[in-house]
Amino acid sequence: MKWMLLISLLISCASEAIIIRHDAADTAYIELAKTDNSTVSFYGVYKGKEFVAGTGSLISNQWIVTAAHVAKDLVIGGKVQFKDDTYHIEKVIRHPLWKDQQFPNDIALVKLSSAVTNATIAKLYDSSNEIGKVVTFVGRGDNGDGVTGVVGADEQLRAANNVVTAADEQWLRFVFDRGTDALPLEGISGPGDSGGPAYLYSDDAVCILGVSSWQNAEATGWEEGKYGVTENYSRISHFKSWIEQTMLQESQPAPEACPNGDAG
Repeated sequence: MKWMLLISLLISCASEAIIIRHDAADTAYIELAKTDNSTVSFYGVYKGKEFVAGTGSLISNQWIVTAAHVAKDLVIGGKVQFKDDTYHIEKVIRHPLWKDQQFPNDIALVKLSSAVTNATIAKLYDSSNEIGKVVTFVGRGDNGDGVTGVVGADEQLRAANNVVTAADEQWLRFVFDRGTDALPLEGISGPGDSGGPAYLYSDDAVCILGVSSWQNAEATGWEEGKYGVTENYSRISHFKSWIEQTMLQESQPAPEACPNGDAG
């Protein structure tokens, strides 16, 4: 039964604003987020109150890639926010092999009922050299820091950096480091950031490497968002063919790939 408890605890740490360094200025993470032009927030309603239900990335002017465990709770007509503008959901397509309360194939596509005209469209990363890349996370879910952990939601968009430490079939992994091992704006996803991006920037493109899926907090005694947790992102290079084929089946052009299969 021990393994069943472990799976239950891991699932409860599904990654869903950004958790930051305790010794870095929150304003720096907020400023970094102002450079983002590709990320959307999904909203839901609970007991009459609106809340951030997840995050996604625009891979065309009408299509978003996100996590399947986020998409399962999205509804047709649901609110999607990009910058200060509001859009609505027309269609949700989850990976056919994804199953609720399980990790594999945690990826989905969402179609908007109208096009976003002022976004920078994220291109799909299709190389297998992600390890060591410095990426940017973006989201407006729960915030906090590496010492305190998750504090709560203020719906403020933040961005943070991290390094890909492992790439294994359909997963990219990141560790929330501290001190001299950490980047100046080191961070990790928090509740509400699920489905959010791991972006790689270059002079001519924004490339998406991964989609926020779940957090392994075993190293911290199951305290989410603290230093030492491992973040697991669904690997875009693994799911690129499914994304392309699904959009083509919907009579939509396949998303662009990163220039020369790389960036950064």
